[in-house]
Amino acid sequence: MSIRALFGGTFDPIHQGHIDTALALLDELNIDALHLMPNSVPPHRPQPAATAAQRLEMVKLACNTDKRLVAEDFELRSQQPSYTVKTLQNFKQQYPQDTLLFVMGMDSLVSLDSWYQWQQLTDLAHLVVMPRPGYELAQASEALGHYIKQHQCQQPGHLHQQSEGYIYLANTPLRDISATAIRNGLHTKNHHDTVPAAVAEYIEQQQLYR
Repeated sequence: MSIRALFGGTFDPIHQGHIDTALALLDELNIDALHLMPNSVPPHRPQPAATAAQRLEMVKLACNTDKRLVAEDFELRSQQPSYTVKTLQNFKQQYPQDTLLFVMGMDSLVSLDSWYQWQQLTDLAHLVVMPRPGYELAQASEALGHYIKQHQCQQPGHLHQQSEGYIYLANTPLRDISATAIRNGLHTKNHHDTVPAAVAEYIEQQQLYR
């Protein structure tokens, strides 16, 4: 049985902060494969500057950093609304023998009770929560706080003992990286290694973020 993590994001573009976080999670949690998944963006939401195909290609290039990183296109291929519970159900079917981890930020955790069928998430996977500037557990509602307390584990080794059900607060570095600032830096050629070199080259070839 493998430990498989799913880390979604707009990835417009994927940047070094994403990669550093992914690598830190791979080591901290002893993950066998971490899927980086560009999210589908509903038509009524502000649209990414890059197309879905371009965002996926940038993720593929970034995944060359480490063989444990996998570019995941499930949400971009799906014709259904991209509810997390549906995505995890698909992964559970695709990898029935594996332990699944769903990676989210603390900003998402404290508003988890607004998500579609949110209480089913821990029936499908462990939730791994990364710190976010300005967000802490105390901001969760009373009901959500009780749910988190019921499911929280303190040691990463617990995630290997059962296939789903825990919420773990990861010790990844606290980062405050603005994708907007990175896009502006790419526009001015002032990106200072904020994106992997192969991604920066692709952005230049595609004339993105100009």
